[in-house]
Amino acid sequence: MSKAIFSDLDGTLLLDNHRFSKETKKIVSKTQKEGIHFVVTTGRLASDAIRQAKKLKAHKYNGFVLANNGASAFSFKTNSFIWMMVFSNSELETIFNFTYNKYKVHFFSNNSTYVYEFGENSYYWSKIMKTNYYIIKDVKEITEDITHASVIAPSSLTDQEAQDLIETLQKLLPQLDITQYNNRVFELSCKGISKGSALRFLSHHLGVEINNTYSFGDSYNDLELIRQAGVGIAVDNAIDELKKLAHQTVPSNQKNGPAKYIKEVILEK
Repeated sequence: MSKAIFSDLDGTLLLDNHRFSKETKKIVSKTQKEGIHFVVTTGRLASDAIRQAKKLKAHKYNGFVLANNGASAFSFKTNSFIWMMVFSNSELETIFNFTYNKYKVHFFSNNSTYVYEFGENSYYWSKIMKTNYYIIKDVKEITEDITHASVIAPSSLTDQEAQDLIETLQKLLPQLDITQYNNRVFELSCKGISKGSALRFLSHHLGVEINNTYSFGDSYNDLELIRQAGVGIAVDNAIDELKKLAHQTVPSNQKNGPAKYIKEVILEK
């Protein structure tokens, strides 16, 4: 019976220092050796997600990587992307014209982050991921395919202001989905694309029934990942919304919760 495990990285499989513990590496390697698919499923950019997956030996087992919150799927067997969902040029222009000088925006590709101005947090993550960081003044300076973007208000909006912004974005960008993380941060993605939809697509590709899939997550972009899996599992440090949705909660990322669950439950079945 074929099984597949889909796991988020930051706050879930990785320690707070952004490294894998020896225990996690050992268990994930054993999992793949026993023929269970293990898929890194992350919001990190694809180039870095692939690098992280290699640390877990995914390339030795012809594994897969789901990056950019599900917009990019990479196969080690073919050394290529099996899908990549990207914004059209007109959508990029619409986003730029609506947001420039009004909101902060992060445009993400497989290799780079494009911003309107320097931001400590966005720059920090680009360094963590070893990816490019570009400050742009014109949409034409975006030279790569964009898989998703974040729109960030200057300060927290009221509930009504947040709803008004979502409705405006939906009218301007009918082919994109808008996900509200809080009253300040809103993510734009291609219609129907999420970690959860990516789990379903790849499970079908692998011939794994949904009830034989497991997922691990901790944050807002993991909600669909947890919802769509046969068994959705939250780490103890996850947001409350995710814990309520999950079938089970395991110890935190700092205590190797996912690895312990895989060892004690999945490998023992």
